[in-house]
Amino acid sequence: MRSITVTEWQSLPEQAQQELLDFFYFLKQKYNQHQDAQETQAFSNHSAQQVSDWLLPEEDEVWK
Repeated sequence: MRSITVTEWQSLPEQAQQELLDFFYFLKQKYNQHQDAQETQAFSNHSAQQVSDWLLPEEDEVWK
């Protein structure tokens, strides 16, 4: 991956620098939300598995 040098960055007008920063933070938030959604789904699947274990007829018998 190529890096931007300080000289290249400073050669941009201030407005362009701000736009790039805004876009960077937009992308960072977008991918963090995607990661958060994947983690939430994984936890949800784990919890759903545990709940289904509680609903077994054998479990009901034990609790009666």
